[in-house]
Amino acid sequence: MVNVEKIDSLFNEESEKRTSASPVDGVSKHTRRVNMAKLLLPSFAAVLIAMLLIFPSLKNDEKSFLFDITLPKKGELEKLHIEKTVLNITDKNNRVNNFTADNVDETEPGSKLIKLNNPDGVLPTSDTDWLNIKSPTGYYNQTQNTLELIDNVEIYYSPGMSVNVPDILYDFKTNIARSDKKVKAQGEIGDLTSEAFEINTDTGIITFKGKTYIKLREDTLKGMK
Repeated sequence: MVNVEKIDSLFNEESEKRTSASPVDGVSKHTRRVNMAKLLLPSFAAVLIAMLLIFPSLKNDEKSFLFDITLPKKGELEKLHIEKTVLNITDKNNRVNNFTADNVDETEPGSKLIKLNNPDGVLPTSDTDWLNIKSPTGYYNQTQNTLELIDNVEIYYSPGMSVNVPDILYDFKTNIARSDKKVKAQGEIGDLTSEAFEINTDTGIITFKGKTYIKLREDTLKGMK
C-alpha cells in the first residue's frame, strides 16, 4: 500500500524549499531597485532644479528675444539700397546721362525719390561737347524725371568753363538745368558772377540771369585788338 503520509511530506518539503528561496530573490531585486533609485534621484533632482531656474527667465525675456532677433525693423527690407553703382538716365532725345554714386538709397519705401551720395555725372550737350556735374548730395525723382544736386555743385563745361553754384535742378524732360542761387564761373576769357543761370543741353547755351559781372583777363583784351 502507498504511504500517503510520506507522499504528503515530500510535497511539503518542496513547498518549504520554494518558500525559503523566494524571499531571498525578492530581497535581492528590491535591493537593486533601491540602489538604482539612490543613483538616479539626485541626477533627476538636479535637472528639475535647473529647469525651474531657466524657465522663468525664458518666459520673462520672451518678448525681447523675439523682437531683437526674429523681427526686422520697420522699412528695413522695403527700401532700395545700392552701393557703388552707376545710374543711367535717358533724356527726351534718348541720350544716356551716366551718373556714378557711392551709394543710392530710397528715401521712403515706394516713394520713387532716390538719394545719391557723391553723384558724379556726364551730360552730353552735342556729339562732341559735354557737361561734367558733381556734388556731395543729390536727389533723383523717378516720377518727375528730375535730378536735384545740392551742397555746392561743381560743373565743368568741355569748351573750357567751370561753374560753382550752391544747388541746381536738371529736368530730363526739357534738358534744361537751372539755379536761382548766386553762381560763379571761370573761363578762358575771364571770371563771372551772376544771380542765376540755366544751361540748355540741347543747344549747349549757358544763360546768366540777373545782375551779372564779368572780369576779363588782360591778355584776352590784347588778343581782341
